[in-house]
Amino acid sequence: MLCLIGFVLTFYIFLTPPCIILFVVLWLTEEDLKRKLTACFRNKYALLFTSLCIIYLFGMLYTKSVAHGWMDLQIKLSIILFPLVLSSEPKMDFQKQKWFGFAFISGAVLHGIYCLVIAADIYFTQGKMQFTYLPFSKFVHPTYYSMYIDMAFVFMYYALTEKGNELTKREKWYIYIYAPFLLVILILLESKMGTLITVLLFSIFILKYFLSRYSALKTGVAVIVIMGIAIVGVFKFSRFNALNGLINTQQVDVTSVESNQARVLVSRAATEIIKQSPILGYGTGDTLALMNQYKADGMTGIYHEKLNTHNQYLQTMVAVGIPGILILLANFLVPVFISIKEKRFVYFLFLLILILNFLTESMLEQQAGTMFYGLLNSLLMFNFVI
Repeated sequence: MLCLIGFVLTFYIFLTPPCIILFVVLWLTEEDLKRKLTACFRNKYALLFTSLCIIYLFGMLYTKSVAHGWMDLQIKLSIILFPLVLSSEPKMDFQKQKWFGFAFISGAVLHGIYCLVIAADIYFTQGKMQFTYLPFSKFVHPTYYSMYIDMAFVFMYYALTEKGNELTKREKWYIYIYAPFLLVILILLESKMGTLITVLLFSIFILKYFLSRYSALKTGVAVIVIMGIAIVGVFKFSRFNALNGLINTQQVDVTSVESNQARVLVSRAATEIIKQSPILGYGTGDTLALMNQYKADGMTGIYHEKLNTHNQYLQTMVAVGIPGILILLANFLVPVFISIKEKRFVYFLFLLILILNFLTESMLEQQAGTMFYGLLNSLLMFNFVI
């Protein structure tokens, strides 16, 4: 079931919630439930992870939008379910890690193939170009799909460099073929943060590769190929050009909904309302204060689109104030410390991917973010230990 969840999450995300429900039901109906419940409630890290959902439950006490609040809690269920379930399960060997990793990667690959097929069909039948950004990514926003691909790269790198002797020849070729394919898909997605994180990840991979036992020749070839693709991708990236234009002009249109300008506007509005209620925030699911600020500042474009803050740290402050942001930061800083102390390379990179993505997206406001975070964070903390 974990492999199935990993596969549908990256391929067809709409099937993930029922798979999670079935997974939890199987866990509850298996024998030795009392031992498992005792184990998860005694695990301090499981309690830390679930505290993030609990603070949002507390935010229901003073929200002005109860209906939106309950919807928000449903979206965040994965944050509490996966830590409780997986903290009671034993550590998994590489064979099981490999099953999950290939299921996760395969979902991302099939998603990319589907997007290419649909885009090609539209081009040849309607003459429309839909090979980039929002029109290209069919099931999730390009930023989330890019995040999944970045995590797939981490799994691939770990398998090849740390467990290469335990991979079959066919499995190695699978990675050799589909790693470049996913890199092409990521470039087509045109997610600014996704592209920047990919360049950062590959730089880390190369540095680690230099420090490993592998030959300088192979490393040099990898450096040239990867950096060449990255440089071409960034300089040909139209959405980076738009950001560069905004930086050069330093002018923001308050009526705009263009991605870069919208992020500047929502950050301004969010910062303003946080100053008015920094301690408790405005309650779980309460977007009324943010919308009122948009309206008061004449931000008609983002008001009409009802955009969130596009920054999870600001979003948490708006909803549940200082206690919420402290718990969110603890949920990152404690695992980062553990991953560094215990040399868990994969876990550290997963956390790095999330920390950076949280800067430009309110990822815990979408199931595409909460399911990814809840599942991978718990797996890497309690079961994979890599």
